[in-house]
Amino acid sequence: MENSSGRLVQSGTSASSTKLVGRAFEQNMKVIRSWLMDDEISTIGIYGMGGVGKTTLLQHICNELLERQDISRSVYWVNVPQGFKIEELQDLIAKYLHLDLSSKDDDLSRAVKLAKELAKKQKWILILDDLWNSFEPQEIGIPIPLEGSKLIMITRSEMVCRQMNSQNNIRVDALSDEESWTLFTERLGQDIPLSPVVERIVVDVARECAGLPLGIVTLAENLKGIDDLHEWRTTLKRLKESNFWDMEDQIFQILRLSYDCLDDSAQQCFVYCALFDEHHKIERGVLIDYFIEEGIIKEMSRQAALDKGHSILDRLENVSLLERIDGGSAVKMHDLLRDMAIQILDEYSLVMVNFTFYHSLLFFSLYSLTTNFVSYRICFDSSKSKCSLVILKSMTKFCSLHCYLQLLIFKTRRISLKSLI
Repeated sequence: MENSSGRLVQSGTSASSTKLVGRAFEQNMKVIRSWLMDDEISTIGIYGMGGVGKTTLLQHICNELLERQDISRSVYWVNVPQGFKIEELQDLIAKYLHLDLSSKDDDLSRAVKLAKELAKKQKWILILDDLWNSFEPQEIGIPIPLEGSKLIMITRSEMVCRQMNSQNNIRVDALSDEESWTLFTERLGQDIPLSPVVERIVVDVARECAGLPLGIVTLAENLKGIDDLHEWRTTLKRLKESNFWDMEDQIFQILRLSYDCLDDSAQQCFVYCALFDEHHKIERGVLIDYFIEEGIIKEMSRQAALDKGHSILDRLENVSLLERIDGGSAVKMHDLLRDMAIQILDEYSLVMVNFTFYHSLLFFSLYSLTTNFVSYRICFDSSKSKCSLVILKSMTKFCSLHCYLQLLIFKTRRISLKSLI
């Protein structure tokens, strides 16, 4: 996204509606601001578990940077794909610079071009969000040392910060019980005071969110307006009975409660959004057309179908399962929510059939399954020349061949049928 002064930021970051809560967040912002003001500090690492609010923290700081040209003249926010290749990250950065990197050049030549272009700029800040693996900045084309500019990395791993030789690192921790309660009640927005009995249960529900803002906000939005004692008890019981192997499993369970509260159409629409690449900006109009084409939305008239599509997306946004961006013309999905949607799809496998991989057999199986409107996935074992076919329940029949293969074989990498047969 480009603002009126020509300064670039990530789409949707300039109007973050998520309010930061807690002394720790305020302190973290204060520390990061001081590092940005310090000319001796050029690399900053922000790390912490998924859903803890790392991106939201930096979004708020980014909003401030847009008003402070004494700190930076340009802010480039890049969402880094998992398992990225050098040329892929080079292209993402080059896009913000309006730089054409010829695909015919080798990685080194492309890095030289990118470094020269960045060197022309003054006082820029490059933010690499959701960084899972380290790399050598010079190989990409990020000039080291950074003279007057800064590189900020957002990651779940402190080790990545160290491997990237980050000068200053800061960990974003979960909220305290008191801060969790403040955020939960703020998003719950109860106009009528809860009875003492219900309030005690609500406190326990908020505590079960483990101080993770993403889980707190999503769950509270789904429980708005509920004052029934039995429903709150049921919610608390489900949270307490879950067996968690780690914190990510715990937040999945919290988010899953929000998903379970949706009607069938909204659930299918939510899961469908996981078919798009990580961090993908999804235009509302395009997405609703997909819903209609895939048969998720079935209305008599075109206008009625469009209205229902917008209503479903509004519902998903209101309960924080999708994020509204670009003034409401598009949406995007948090990476943890996308992971949960993929996990939900995987739960619906019915039967696995192993067979020897022959081109004709694979093609026939794909054809016969699609004509019967059954969804599936194919897993390859190149060492044994085998592949496995997983047939899925009818609830996932809305997944198209192209997108479903994209999701379940390569997760985030788009492929064509020709590359399989």
